[in-house]
Amino acid sequence: MKVYKSFPVAGISYYEALFIIEQIKPGDKLILKPEGNIYDEHAVEIFYNDKKLGYIPKNSNYSISTILRNGWDIFDCYVQRIDRDGLNIDVAVFVRENG
Repeated sequence: MKVYKSFPVAGISYYEALFIIEQIKPGDKLILKPEGNIYDEHAVEIFYNDKKLGYIPKNSNYSISTILRNGWDIFDCYVQRIDRDGLNIDVAVFVRENG
């Protein structure tokens, strides 16, 4: 797989990350879900299991959102790094290779 983009999770302090950050470790798979909202029509939520961690930052979400909204399931997202003291989770989005 090739890294498509990497970034810190945006809005992390507003969602469930604070309560589950001790359970998350580098290499854990995350789930991406497009969610247009009043603040960002290209918003993409990031989940660990069924817990919302936050969003892809606005400056990195347009292409991922567009691809997901067109029904193409080509991405895998994983935790890269965790800063539990600073409440920060860095993730990487990979493009799956065919075959």
